Amino acid sequence: MIITSTFLQNEWKSITYKDGGYLQIDVIHPLEWFVGYQSRKQKTLLLIGSIESDEIKSSKSILVTRRKRETDNRNVLSFELLHNEQNEVFATFCADIIEYSRKATDEKSALNLVVRRYKQWSCLLEAEKLSFMDEKCRKGLLGELLFIQERIKSSGSILKTIQGWVGPNGADQDFIFEDVWYEIKSIDLAATSITISSLEQLDTQNTGELVVMRIDKSAPEKMGAISLNDAVSKIDCLLSDIPEAFDLFHLKLSNYGYIDLKEYSMQKYYCSKIQRYDVNDTFPRMLRRKVPSQIESLHYELSLPALENWLKR
Repeated sequence: MIITSTFLQNEWKSITYKDGGYLQIDVIHPLEWFVGYQSRKQKTLLLIGSIESDEIKSSKSILVTRRKRETDNRNVLSFELLHNEQNEVFATFCADIIEYSRKATDEKSALNLVVRRYKQWSCLLEAEKLSFMDEKCRKGLLGELLFIQERIKSSGSILKTIQGWVGPNGADQDFIFEDVWYEIKSIDLAATSITISSLEQLDTQNTGELVVMRIDKSAPEKMGAISLNDAVSKIDCLLSDIPEAFDLFHLKLSNYGYIDLKEYSMQKYYCSKIQRYDVNDTFPRMLRRKVPSQIESLHYELSLPALENWLKR
């Protein structure tokens, strides 16, 4: 039986004692898993094993504790939800961490996988990305991942490509390199405009490009169709011999709100076209120095047919 967030939610609901009692989850796994309530309101997932884990840092959302069970001196590792408004994502985290570590062949390996997966989730929660990415975010990330693949292929510089991916860090443009910047827009094939989401996004004196990715949902059997997880896996393969680049890439994915959940494998997408526009001195855009100081922020739309003169051939 696959453990899902819905299954765990039902298990918590079935518990009538909410003052420290726990219910064991019926799952074939190297570790023993339980759900319950640490207090009347705080849902908790805990595991029991003979091996003590290394110390794990709590996050803003999940309190992690270690202790010895009094009855048999076995090791208990618990994950306690601190904010009830994150109930749904906590259930998803619990189901994911159980399934992620289930593939281990022994208790020690399973515990290592639990710790590794928690750290990935912790980065996500610290960034306050508290739900699945919506469709717009998924397509936006996919466009940037496809650009990373192309950039690595054309430049041959793997680490610099990942270092230049600065959008997840809050930069105004998605990619900034020594001599050029890129802003990536993922839109449907039929779309005729793009949204510039801030006054600063195109307001730079350096040379840059607006890269428009035409990405639509696709049937899984379509040649060239790719899921979000597929795109991440392809880049992982390119980074496998460069640990610094691999770790940096996944840190940035966490900042974006991504973790390799199975939900991101279900939907396939197809990129049918890439259009690149030179953003130079003549390109139509809003500039801070020409906007009244009373205007703090704005976003605007650009007509793509009207940008024909800046389209790169």
